[in-house]
Amino acid sequence: MQVRPARASWLGAALAAALCACGGEGGRLEGSVTSLLDLNYDRAEAQLAEGELAVSFVTQQGTGTNTVLKVSARVADLLPEGYTGPLDVNLAEVLASGAQRGAVGRNVLDEPARTFPELRVGGLKVKALPGQQGQRISGEFHVTFVNGTHTYSGRTIFGSFEATVP
Repeated sequence: MQVRPARASWLGAALAAALCACGGEGGRLEGSVTSLLDLNYDRAEAQLAEGELAVSFVTQQGTGTNTVLKVSARVADLLPEGYTGPLDVNLAEVLASGAQRGAVGRNVLDEPARTFPELRVGGLKVKALPGQQGQRISGEFHVTFVNGTHTYSGRTIFGSFEATVP
């Protein structure tokens, strides 16, 4: 019995799904959380402020903006003065303060507050750090939440993106 072709097929499908989430305007994030939450978005935004790198996937609702998903990381200690190049962040790293380096959030109008468990594994890669307004930033992320009793325990979210600095 040969299992490799099925596994390769699954990996190929996952890679294709991740690539479909790429693009400047609109897309869909992937992973097992999608069976519980709508992770379609209109655009992605990237910011670096006060030592935090954040990529937000947003939609418009009336005159407001919904944050379908926000992936953020405390990065101040990783950035030499004036650095603007690529960055690969381990979101699940535990800092000296005891907090995780990365976090995932969601803020959607008319939806109950969504909290996510801590990360078992996770990564955020950007090809360049966000700087000036209008700059385009490309990258990818993946997260797997810790096992437990939370609704999202053990589930995954991932995607590639091209974000604009607002």
